[in-house]
Amino acid sequence: MNINYIYVAICFIPLVLYIIKLRNFKLTVKKMVVIAMFSGLSFILSKIVFIQYPQGGSINLLSSLPILLVGLIYGPIEGMTTGLITGVLGLFGGYIIHPVQLFLDFIIPPMILGLSGMFGSDSRKKIFLGCLIVVFLKCCVHVVSGVVFFASYAAEFNMGPWLYSIVYNFSCAGVEGLLSLIVATILPIEKIKAEANKGHRASA
Repeated sequence: MNINYIYVAICFIPLVLYIIKLRNFKLTVKKMVVIAMFSGLSFILSKIVFIQYPQGGSINLLSSLPILLVGLIYGPIEGMTTGLITGVLGLFGGYIIHPVQLFLDFIIPPMILGLSGMFGSDSRKKIFLGCLIVVFLKCCVHVVSGVVFFASYAAEFNMGPWLYSIVYNFSCAGVEGLLSLIVATILPIEKIKAEANKGHRASA
């Protein structure tokens, strides 16, 4: 088996776990509104581009931040749902060459950002570490997509597919994600979380 298939299969693990967990998840009206608003905000921010890369990559205005915030404030399922909706919105006008590439570039990466609260949100260190890990994993999925579907572009820069994809994706998605996680770390997440969850039980 081509080892690239293994890398692709690993990238789908978050999506599979999300589907399994979703069966026992209940969504309140308030959370639905927040998820819809933050998904739309993420999509809008993704259209404010500072640097445009070939094949669709770009450095934009903190498009990861709304998804990171939902993950920190409400939890992984809410965060991943926000990422899923954002990814679907991103399909409009997106650069798609294969159904699997669609998932690797548009669906799974923003969903991973929703796991930002994996260590909790009661300290800036935990927030920073959780956001850093999900931004890194998001970029890794993009790297796999680049190796599998865009390797032909590497020769133009005298690079191997892996080096090209790493440089390409971490210099655009990585930079944007880093800026977003810095802002998320600075914000008073616990105060925002307390206000957002007022009158509601935390989801399991």
